[in-house]
Amino acid sequence: MINTKYRNWVFLLITLIITGWLTMLYFSIPYIAVQLDESNGKWVVSALDSKAWAAQQGIQLGDIVTNVDHQPIEEKNLKDHYEINTATNITVMRSGSLLEFDFSDMSKSPILWNQSIIPMALFVLMLSFSSFIAYKKPYDDSASLLIFFLMSISLGYLAAYGNTVGDLFSAIVFELTLTLSPILFIHFVSSYFSNMGIVIINKRIVTIGYGTIGMWNIFYLFYILVHTGNRIAPLFIKYQGLIIFITGTLLAMLIQFRMYVRYRKSSQQALMKYMMIGNIASFFPFIALTLLPILLMGTPFVNGGIAVLSFLFLPLTYLYLVVSNQLFDIEFIISRLRYYLILAILPTLLFMGGVSLAFIGTSISPVAWGRMFLVIYVSSILFLYAIEALDRKFRNIVIKGAHRFEQSLESFSDRISEVKKVSELEECVLKELLELLPIDSVGFIECRNEDQEITLKRAYGNVPFKELYLQLHRNWSSARVGQELKLTKGICYKIGQGSGTQHLIWISDKVNHTEFNHDEKMWLRTLITHVGFVYQNLQLIEGLVQDLDLKREEAPPWVLRLLFRLSEQERRKLASDLHDSALQDQLVWYRKLEMIVSDEAELPENIRSQLNEISEGLLDVIHQIRETCNELRPPFLKEMGVIQAIENLCTYAQLNANFTITFDHQDLRVELGDEYVLAIYRITQELLRNGMKHSKATHVHLQLYYEGQNIRYCYKDNGIGIEMDRLQLSFDHMGLAGIRERVSGLEGETVLRTAPGKGLEIDIQLPLPLEDKDQDIEKDNVRRMNDNRTQPVMIFPHSADL
Repeated sequence: MINTKYRNWVFLLITLIITGWLTMLYFSIPYIAVQLDESNGKWVVSALDSKAWAAQQGIQLGDIVTNVDHQPIEEKNLKDHYEINTATNITVMRSGSLLEFDFSDMSKSPILWNQSIIPMALFVLMLSFSSFIAYKKPYDDSASLLIFFLMSISLGYLAAYGNTVGDLFSAIVFELTLTLSPILFIHFVSSYFSNMGIVIINKRIVTIGYGTIGMWNIFYLFYILVHTGNRIAPLFIKYQGLIIFITGTLLAMLIQFRMYVRYRKSSQQALMKYMMIGNIASFFPFIALTLLPILLMGTPFVNGGIAVLSFLFLPLTYLYLVVSNQLFDIEFIISRLRYYLILAILPTLLFMGGVSLAFIGTSISPVAWGRMFLVIYVSSILFLYAIEALDRKFRNIVIKGAHRFEQSLESFSDRISEVKKVSELEECVLKELLELLPIDSVGFIECRNEDQEITLKRAYGNVPFKELYLQLHRNWSSARVGQELKLTKGICYKIGQGSGTQHLIWISDKVNHTEFNHDEKMWLRTLITHVGFVYQNLQLIEGLVQDLDLKREEAPPWVLRLLFRLSEQERRKLASDLHDSALQDQLVWYRKLEMIVSDEAELPENIRSQLNEISEGLLDVIHQIRETCNELRPPFLKEMGVIQAIENLCTYAQLNANFTITFDHQDLRVELGDEYVLAIYRITQELLRNGMKHSKATHVHLQLYYEGQNIRYCYKDNGIGIEMDRLQLSFDHMGLAGIRERVSGLEGETVLRTAPGKGLEIDIQLPLPLEDKDQDIEKDNVRRMNDNRTQPVMIFPHSADL
């Protein structure tokens, strides 16, 4: 068993050996290409390949062949027709004279590009690419199948010469490669996409395909071995390899098309389309222009040596896939090709009509007309592509300033990236319009929604506002951002809308009284659309600034949420700075002082006592800094979860408070997000701090539980309480404003109940995010069932779940 790593290299070595034999045949066996038909007992030359040796030596149509290789032709046991593809000597009778043609000197053989140079070049290209794949993907089964497929194509084309001149080994290679290449390709596509989880064909069908092709090849090999001496074979046997190749290749394309239709909405859609287009471009010209015409009419539309050049798309397609992880924009390429295919029809038909008029009365075969149409059509498509490429390259050179609009958009984008105010944006737009367009007036107009009032906010040049007022009054309200409003004088664009206002820009007509050309209109439309986006963003920023300027209790939840996030970021930064700088410096100085105090050298007692006091003071400072860091940035808050975090906070507060604390969480099992955990932690800090400062309570009760798809958090103490009116007046001084803002930021509610001598109760309700509610309810119910397995439990869903 060959190691997987070396399997591809062994196969490539075998193909090199076979290629050596096939190449040697070209230099040792002459190609004659003479077709004979029987007429009155004589064999007459009925067809010649004009590029083959017989035609080059002077054999002509109508010559009567009498001897082949110095043997009478009657001994060949012929029936109706006979093809002489190879021979060293032919004797013909022409006008009563015998002429002998010798083909033994291979140095005089003409060079046949389509049977030698092109097949060899294609083989070298396929071999180079296959070697690259074998090196890059030594253990990939899909890569091995691709190598087998590509080399079978090149070997089959190379073996065609030996098959034509009657070499048995070449005929076997030609048959095997021609019939196996389609099933190899189907197997490759199936294996390649199965690695991506896409199944395009059952593996059993691939196995059946290999078995069927194998059985047919055994039959064919047996047939040619039995009938080696018989030059005449049924047409189906003669062309069976081509029929199987065409049928298998078309079936492979159909499978690829079916795969694309089925998975066109997947992430591999572009890859499927790229491979499908590459394979169609590779095989369709050879099949449609050469093989099918040979089977149907006996002659090709395009010479096989030319049509087979389309096979170059195969290595180019898969080389690009291997080397680059990106794909061409296949949609753009196809759309351009479709456009040019339609556009090229008219000049092709006109040219064909001109040719038919020029050669009127002349008999031209349908095949010649087909070839002429194909050449002109393809040339027209290539000409259109070339015109587009040349236009992109030389347009700016030939036409002065052709790309000035494109360059303007690039520079304008850079400038407005630094704009921070609407006035600055308007200044940039005004400058750009005056520089690029032949205009003399620009106006910025504001329209108020409430009173339908229209005002000229800013103007450059002469703006006929009175004439524009009525037209704008009728049209501006229905316009959308970026839309053009054509007026009797100039044009107007809607560039933005704010809270209660609409913003327009008016541009005068050109000073030379001509219409804006196509390039100017496209530039204007793109510029105004870009300005509209920036204008809207500036309006949003100004609206945000206005919201931030409001009183915090009146600000919307998203603003409060943003502020608290920024606040937490600053807390974390401050805690990190304290820990990494001040705390570390204090520790260093404390250790140095400790070394001095513990030194054996005798120190005066009063100095030693003072140093010990300083040392204890430093320890207190270090402890305070640590506590401050922990308060600013609670350690392991995410890892602990909300329950353990509050329990630790209560334990720490109990050491410094004059009241007892009970925390009831009723076995809360809802998994809260980091933002909720941090918010509840900060609320608890503030509640306990407020209780120590103001309540004079002896007991504090905290309760956290889940109710009605909301988190409920209740605080209750038995302190002195306060009147509600006084509570509202002193709210900002008691630290409770921050609690209410945090709750509002999470779109929750805060309810306070208090009275003198009645203590303080705070009830907080936080709605969970919608995507978490159903999952948390289900998890809570399942856990409760597992905790009560020994007792029958009935779980009723919440009303919101029904």
